[in-house]
Amino acid sequence: MKSFLTFTLTILALFLLSGNALAGGGDATAGKAVFDTKCKMCHGPDGKGNAALAKAMNVTLPDMTSQATQSKSDDAFKKQIAEGGGKMKPFKGLTDQQITDVIAFIRSLAK
Repeated sequence: MKSFLTFTLTILALFLLSGNALAGGGDATAGKAVFDTKCKMCHGPDGKGNAALAKAMNVTLPDMTSQATQSKSDDAFKKQIAEGGGKMKPFKGLTDQQITDVIAFIRSLAK
């Protein structure tokens, strides 16, 4: 019984430490596909913003790789994507999983 409990706790610890439980279930690869079709035009392929479009729209696009952007919570990202803000329009038709995947991709830009 003691060895079973030790085994179970070890597996649980490895799962938690692997990041799978902490990543929120987001798939950065799937998120990149959504980002490329929905976000890249404004935010650029590297997440640093499309300077020409920003100038034309008279806006400042956030650098997705910056500490300031990366420090935002997942909930803040979800709200921005789903509800919009400033000149950014909300994205309708994305599933919760797609939004979670996009956030995982945005997080991967800082690495």
